[in-house]
Amino acid sequence: MRSRIKIRDREELLTVVEGSFGIVRHVEFFRWLQDEVSAFLPHDVLVAVWGDFTSGHLNYDVASNIPEIRTQQVVSGCDVDPLMRDLHRRWLDGDENWFVLDRHKPAGADIPAQGCINALERMRSVLVHGIRDRRGGNDCLYAFFAKDTPIKPDPATLNILVPHIDSALRRVECLAPVEPEGVAPGAPPEMISEREQEIMDWVTSGKTNQEIGLILNISPNTVKNHLKRIFQKLNVTCRAQAVAKYALMIRA
Repeated sequence: MRSRIKIRDREELLTVVEGSFGIVRHVEFFRWLQDEVSAFLPHDVLVAVWGDFTSGHLNYDVASNIPEIRTQQVVSGCDVDPLMRDLHRRWLDGDENWFVLDRHKPAGADIPAQGCINALERMRSVLVHGIRDRRGGNDCLYAFFAKDTPIKPDPATLNILVPHIDSALRRVECLAPVEPEGVAPGAPPEMISEREQEIMDWVTSGKTNQEIGLILNISPNTVKNHLKRIFQKLNVTCRAQAVAKYALMIRA
C-alpha cells in the first residue's frame, strides 16, 4: 500500500524542506538535521559518502551528535571504507532501494573495530539511502545511524527528504582533516616521499586508484592508503585539492 503523508505532517515537512534552501555552512547543515530533519527521521549520525566505489576513492562528510564520530576523524584516517562499501553493495543488490539494518557489521570483518568504526557498529540500526549521479558517474550513499532505537521511516517522507539533504550537502564546503598534534594550522605541508610524488604525478594525469595500482604494480588499496597520507600531509580533503596544492609545491 502506497504511503501518504497527513496534511499537518505535509505542512511541517514543507517547512523542513524550505529550511534547507539557505544552508551554506556545515554548522547550519548540522543544526538543520538535528533540529528539523530528526523530527521526521530520528537519527544520531549521518555518514555521507560519495565517489567511485569501484576504484575505492571515496569522500566523506559526517553530521554527528556523538563525540566519537566526527567528519575530521573520518577524513583523517578512521577507515570506514569497508563498512560503507558493504552498505553500497547491499544497496546495489537491492535494486538501489533504501533499506534498514540492525547492528550492522560488514561480512568478513574479523578484525576488532576501534574508534569511530566501533562506535558506528554499536549503533542500534542504520538506514541506507542512495542517489545515483549519472552525470558525474559516481554514487552518493547516505547512512543514518541511530544509537538506541530502531529506525522506522515513512517511505513517502524519506523520498522527499533525502534529495533535499543531498542538495544541501553539495552546497556545504567539506571540513578539513584534523591537524596532526604539534602542527600549527596553516603550517607548510610535510615533505612527501618519492613514492607519494610518483602517485601524485599519476593522480594529476587523471588516473584512478586501480589504474595507478596497475602502473606501479601495487594494489588499489595500497594506492588509497598512500593518498590518505598525502591528503593529511597536504591538509586537503579531496583529489582536486591535492592536485592543486601539489602543483604549487613542485613549482616552488
